[in-house]
Amino acid sequence: MAKLQYRFFKPTHAAQLRRMEFTVRGVVEGVYAGLHKSPHKGFSIEFAEHREYVPGDEIKHLDWTVLAKTDRYYVKQYEQETNLRATICLDASASMRFGSAVQHDPATGTGNPVNKYEYASVLACSLAYLLSNQQDVVGLIGFDDKIRIEIPQGNGPSHLDQFFVGVEKLAPSRTTHLAETLHQVADRIPRRGLVILISDLFDDPNRLTNAFEHLRHYRHQLVVLHVMDPQELELNYNRPITFEDMEDGSRLQIDPKAIRDDYRREVQEFIELLKKKCGRAKIDYLLSRTDVPWDAQIRSLLMRTSRR
Repeated sequence: MAKLQYRFFKPTHAAQLRRMEFTVRGVVEGVYAGLHKSPHKGFSIEFAEHREYVPGDEIKHLDWTVLAKTDRYYVKQYEQETNLRATICLDASASMRFGSAVQHDPATGTGNPVNKYEYASVLACSLAYLLSNQQDVVGLIGFDDKIRIEIPQGNGPSHLDQFFVGVEKLAPSRTTHLAETLHQVADRIPRRGLVILISDLFDDPNRLTNAFEHLRHYRHQLVVLHVMDPQELELNYNRPITFEDMEDGSRLQIDPKAIRDDYRREVQEFIELLKKKCGRAKIDYLLSRTDVPWDAQIRSLLMRTSRR
């Protein structure tokens, strides 16, 4: 890679990711042999179905058991495997600047404060490296109230350098129109593949669902990493505090103790609603707390997406 040091991807990250493998349950379209099921049939590894023999088919693919039972000639077809085309959509809106968590570095034994955007960026860069390392292609779309950066799908060291530098150039500072942006994304990705959304999902759940369905209409497999800070989930402040909306600047002074139970209940209901909507649409949803080590989060994601 062109740079020796990146803000959101360290050499130690590469060492931790080399033994991991990202596979998806659905079919994808690619151009090279790889790890993922293709929508096209061929003569490869995993049996898919029979079809009737036609002159020109290779005799070695005949199913002799079926011939003995039916006195008819059938050949076995298998699923081809292909590389994955992935697009990582990274939320760079102002609300992603919020942070109260600490990530511990096992190499130095120190703890570093992290906000939602920093955590999301580490996940995005780690997933890009993981996909590229297994010969998949990956692109980046960074957005706030509109798309701010778009890096086409690719792989290899120079492409990863472009991806990592692109993430570093994004600076959370504006409002977001998440659902509208996802509609744009659905119309921009030319071939079905994997779309990974990394965001705090601050939008109306019904609007988000419509955007998710737009992506699913184009037969993309969608993975949603819902990035949340522990204080957003628990409101564990022990004194009156003034909250400032990071997108519109409005302020509100509250006593957390007086509203904590109601707040936690509403947040949990919001999360459960998103989970339910994603489940119905066959979308992989994962709550990504910023106080969970990034590598543990990646492993949780891989376990979820590789289920058969």
